[in-house]
Amino acid sequence: MEKALRILDSGFNVAVLHIAQRLTRGFRVVEVAPQTYDELIRDIEHHGIITVWSDASERTIYGDPEVNFAFRAWHDWCHWRGRHDFSPEGENATAKMQYAHLLTLYGDTPRTRSWQRIVEAEIVGQALHLSEHGAFPWDQYAFIVAYLDAHDNGRNGNARHGDNIR
Repeated sequence: MEKALRILDSGFNVAVLHIAQRLTRGFRVVEVAPQTYDELIRDIEHHGIITVWSDASERTIYGDPEVNFAFRAWHDWCHWRGRHDFSPEGENATAKMQYAHLLTLYGDTPRTRSWQRIVEAEIVGQALHLSEHGAFPWDQYAFIVAYLDAHDNGRNGNARHGDNIR
């Protein structure tokens, strides 16, 4: 029996693919990708494009590893372009840059605000998990859903309640 895809928000997937294509001008997927900010900068200077890690893309909110790779490329492009290192402050600044891209390209709507919370969960939430537990969540989909539920606080447009949630 085929396993059902778990896609949190198909509209967000489309936005991720669009933004990654628009900003990064392409990226490559490899088994060994830059691990530090300095390695990221050197790799971009050497290859001229973003390089992302090929693993740990099976249990994400995207339902397709290619969308996860695109999110990683967009995120790392923001680290590079914004000169934000991999510290907690750098991750927060990178997430804020991604929030701004969503608003600039898709307007300030309940849907884009829900997408911003998805980015928050993906970046800030998972960074906190790494800091507290020494590893990223194994089941990133379950982690993101739990994070969004825990941090909703009655805000409108929570991604779990969007019309494209599966």
